[in-house]
Amino acid sequence: MNPNLKKSVWPVLLAVALTATGTALIRANKVETTSVERTPMPVAATVYREQSTYTRQASYLGIVRAGSDSVVGFEVAGVLIAMQAAEGMRVAPGDTLAQLGTDRRQARLDAASATFNRVAAERAQAEARAERIARLVEDGSASAQDYDDARYAAQALLAAERTAAAQRQSAQLELDKSTLRAPYEAVVAERLVQTGAVVAPGTPVLRLVTAAGREAHIGVPAKVARNLVVGNTYPLLLQGQEVIAPLRSIRDDLDPATLTVGAVLDIPEGTSVAVGESVVLKVSETVASSGGWLPVTALLEASRGLWDVLTISVDEEGKQRAHRESVEILYTRGNEVFVRGTLPSDVAVVASGLQRISPGDLVEPIFSAAATRPGT
Repeated sequence: MNPNLKKSVWPVLLAVALTATGTALIRANKVETTSVERTPMPVAATVYREQSTYTRQASYLGIVRAGSDSVVGFEVAGVLIAMQAAEGMRVAPGDTLAQLGTDRRQARLDAASATFNRVAAERAQAEARAERIARLVEDGSASAQDYDDARYAAQALLAAERTAAAQRQSAQLELDKSTLRAPYEAVVAERLVQTGAVVAPGTPVLRLVTAAGREAHIGVPAKVARNLVVGNTYPLLLQGQEVIAPLRSIRDDLDPATLTVGAVLDIPEGTSVAVGESVVLKVSETVASSGGWLPVTALLEASRGLWDVLTISVDEEGKQRAHRESVEILYTRGNEVFVRGTLPSDVAVVASGLQRISPGDLVEPIFSAAATRPGT
């Protein structure tokens, strides 16, 4: 063979071999990288059902007050010489709380008593004289004028005796009012003056609250107040525990500071609660707004205050795919939210695991026992 021809054939054969090898590799690679349709992903699902209203639990803050909370003081002036009441002490009606000095009032009472005794003696003497003169008039030993003078003198002394008795009673009352006594069964909440102080009539000395009978005073909006019924019971939250209390009254006026109406509920006897504690009234309210309930886990935060949900619908090929819809939250209740948005009623919604799914993905909804399938 010609050596030159032999040299020219080898490059041609090498090129043909490389071309065949490359073609085979390209075909092999094409087969391996061809995409395969993904299998549907199992997802927890629930059903969104639209409704025209929803019920929410509204809470209104109030304060615990005593059935009677008052300040007491003396009706007369004087120097406070003793204070038997101490803060936190329980007192019964008539118990001594405080004492004013009584020296002057005792002297005034003694003088009034002496005056009464003197006038009473003079009145008795005048009546006896009038009786004697009456007998003398019968036998002619005394004139009718003498009898009239004796009789009218006895009547004048009787009037003076009554005046002296009233003065003695007034002095006794002032002496009695020098002692401050408990008007009802109560607990001493606060001492407002100290021993040795000069107090005027009506000066607050002690603050008393009733030992029993606690009330919840709560301000509610006027619209809510119109739906409350006096005599019905409502739940109160006290120290984290719920108690049922009857509604005693609703005020007719609107508080200008809070723009609320006052409601008063009687806290049941035996409830351990202190005056001044906070109390919460829980009221169920029906709100007229269309929407539906979804679990919190069915929502994915979006922009502009909205939230995304993934609905499940059948495509043209009869396969179930996820589709994005936007909603807004109207009310939150535990692990549920009441929402409204672009999703239709009676549609299946992905209940959880939204981070694993994208719109358009094939899904296989799995409904829990509580969530029925759409259309059922």
